[in-house]
Amino acid sequence: MRNLLILLLFAAAACRAELVEYQLEIDYGTLNKSGKPVQAMLVNGSYPGPVLRFREGDTARITVTNRLDVDTSVHWHGLLVPPAEDGVPYLSNFPIGPGDTYIYEFPLRHAGTYWYHSHTDLQEQSGVHGGIVIEPLEPRGLAYDHEEVLVLQDWTDEDPHQVLANLKKDGDWYALEKNSVISIAGYLERGVPGNWWQSRWTRMGGMDIADVAYDAFLVNGERRLQLFEEAKPGERIRLRIINAGASSYFLWHSAQLKLEVVAADGLDVEPVAVDEVLHAVAEVYDVIVTVPDAVAAELRATAQDGSGYTSVIIGGGAVQAAPAMPRPNLYGSHSMHDMSSMGGADDVMAGHHQHHGGHSMPMGPRRLDYSQLRNRNVNAYAGGPDYREIELRLTGNMETYNWSFNNVPLSRADKILVQRGETVRFKFVNTTMMHHPLHLHGHFFRVLTGAGAGPFKHTVDVPPMQTVTIEFLANEEKDWFFHCHNLYHAKTGMARVIRYDDYQGDPALERAKMRGADIRDTDWYFAGELKLLHDYGRVEGWYANAQHRVELETESLDYDRERSEGHYLYRLNRWTQLLAGAEKEQDDDTELRLGFRYVLPLLVDLDVWVSDDGDVEAVLETEFQLTRRVQMHWEWETTDEYHFGIEYRLGTHLSLEAAYTDEVDASVGLKLRF
Repeated sequence: MRNLLILLLFAAAACRAELVEYQLEIDYGTLNKSGKPVQAMLVNGSYPGPVLRFREGDTARITVTNRLDVDTSVHWHGLLVPPAEDGVPYLSNFPIGPGDTYIYEFPLRHAGTYWYHSHTDLQEQSGVHGGIVIEPLEPRGLAYDHEEVLVLQDWTDEDPHQVLANLKKDGDWYALEKNSVISIAGYLERGVPGNWWQSRWTRMGGMDIADVAYDAFLVNGERRLQLFEEAKPGERIRLRIINAGASSYFLWHSAQLKLEVVAADGLDVEPVAVDEVLHAVAEVYDVIVTVPDAVAAELRATAQDGSGYTSVIIGGGAVQAAPAMPRPNLYGSHSMHDMSSMGGADDVMAGHHQHHGGHSMPMGPRRLDYSQLRNRNVNAYAGGPDYREIELRLTGNMETYNWSFNNVPLSRADKILVQRGETVRFKFVNTTMMHHPLHLHGHFFRVLTGAGAGPFKHTVDVPPMQTVTIEFLANEEKDWFFHCHNLYHAKTGMARVIRYDDYQGDPALERAKMRGADIRDTDWYFAGELKLLHDYGRVEGWYANAQHRVELETESLDYDRERSEGHYLYRLNRWTQLLAGAEKEQDDDTELRLGFRYVLPLLVDLDVWVSDDGDVEAVLETEFQLTRRVQMHWEWETTDEYHFGIEYRLGTHLSLEAAYTDEVDASVGLKLRF
């Protein structure tokens, strides 16, 4: 009898299933989100793209036409689709070329809120993203009166390729613009000079929350969105919230509204009442809020670095503003600092806010923690009791802006092989000072929060200096992408391919990949500096990728004596590079060099080489950020040559500089970065 009922249910579902079709066009368009019109990439002419709505059991047929002059693609984030429809160029299928059309078609196996975005280059930052809603086949017993899809966005007027090029010049390129420069004066003002010493001695550098200075933070393309002005007090509103930001975490908070979390990453959870939600990049949360009496309540999403926010106003009447969140403390100890906190130094050191890892007890506002999430269908994606564990250390280098797993970028990494039917655990050990939102394509995984329990998700936040473990059932086939969903981290190497061990790969895709892979962490970048002081001039530049670096430098002493040198460096690991080069002074023979560069504790660079005449020489150099705008740097060679400089930053590109060298004594002038 039970089997008959199951068959009848499946038959009923099949009868109600429909083929639902959409046509999407990806094209260029102009957007003005900060007072400056710039070129963007739009879906059907809109930013974000249109919301695609389906019903569980339907078949989606989505025709995507590329009107760009470059390749594009669409990934269906969080949806369980056949491998060929997953939208990762050269891994699951070919990209959609300029002027071409591709028809994605797949069954919709589960309900919930999801989203789509380009998986080509940096197009997601430029605007190629939108929401997906799949209604359940049967009602889930969750009562609400209205609903809205909210897509969070971080907007930059710069071309995303220029953003990444700037970060490659200096991981702190945008710090001055964002007022997030970490200085010795800042440590002294807070009475924690030991934390400065710790950060230098461990070669970690200062705290790092967000890398990019954004021109606007938006929800559904607007800085401020007014919703449900005619809704009655007491009515319940379901907000389907998608963080489509390229690199920004957001904190949801309100003075008037309590948040009832009812779904995470598309899957229903037992309702959880909280005051705040730290929303990682690429995560999805469904929350229910209740329309307040007499006022319109602001629900604010503040960027985690405190550099801005966007707002949703719920209801009619006078607006009840959300409180401003204090900027995060950047001067805490590496061992104690909770980077998800947004508060002053005392709040951070006391563990004022609770983060996803569940390692600190909440005091004050209740912040959502993964351990509070309990799926309503607890066995839907569960693996078996036996498992294989793979440890992945999250590694990065802010000086060169390279990101990786186990210090190996995607381009040099082996595929992670899994066997169909096994339960796999990934143990993430975050050795960096940043949050990382990690996303696994084609699978849901359980976030283990204790005693083998935890919620099922497709994206997990791994806080700085913490360990998070996920578990998934290997129930698919072929190749699947796994990566940090900070777009700039993925682009520079923090990614892997998960391959089922009975799959040998598609030869056509492998051949095409050699001509142009989607994520090129082997790309080359350039940076340079020009110093024009009254008795001294220097121009230097480098051209590098994740493994190779070429440096050139020419200086003029008293604008009469010239010296030039050039080096090639091959990176062995974050701290060590092999070095080969040459130096030419005005009236001397060219000196050839062979040696290495090593980063010492206190972030001091040491170059050691043997010259072609057998001499062993060394150079030590480093820099210190004294105040927000004042920086000191020094260089000393074993040949008794030295250079000491202090600069005052006028802006990102231009500084005033004073220098003292063994050759020209004191000199003052300008320094230009380019």
